[in-house]
Amino acid sequence: LGGAVGDIARALRMHVLFAARKGATPGEGKVAFEDVLTRSDVITLHVPLTPETRGMIGAPEFALMARHPILINTARGGLVDETALGAALASGQIAGAGFDVASAEPPPADHPLMALLDRPNFILTPHVAWASRDGAQALADQTIDNIEAFHAGAPRNVVGG
Repeated sequence: LGGAVGDIARALRMHVLFAARKGATPGEGKVAFEDVLTRSDVITLHVPLTPETRGMIGAPEFALMARHPILINTARGGLVDETALGAALASGQIAGAGFDVASAEPPPADHPLMALLDRPNFILTPHVAWASRDGAQALADQTIDNIEAFHAGAPRNVVGG
């Protein structure tokens, strides 16, 4: 997904950076995690939630965001310290944020993201962005293709051996 978002960003003439894992030495085509934070106008998250990625964006990372970027998290809740996000939005450390994930889904009324809903620089949507008419059709088409391939003796997406 991150690569696809990068392709779209390039089509919009954006300069795209891909971050190495936090604390890791950048490999080919990657930039140090901290450098991405300091150099970006828009940051999108595309990683799984693991013990290493939980809270990967918090107050120290927001403090590095010198360009006051927009932060987009459509990956997983828990990647961003949601209380620190509120403080970063309030202080202007970041220009805005768009999330369709929360650390608790659905978020209860007292969840930190729910407190941000009145802010003009924050949007929270349900984690169902794929559920558009086109997304549902693509899912149905893939399912039919998988069934037809299985029936033809050429199963796809086989898990295990």
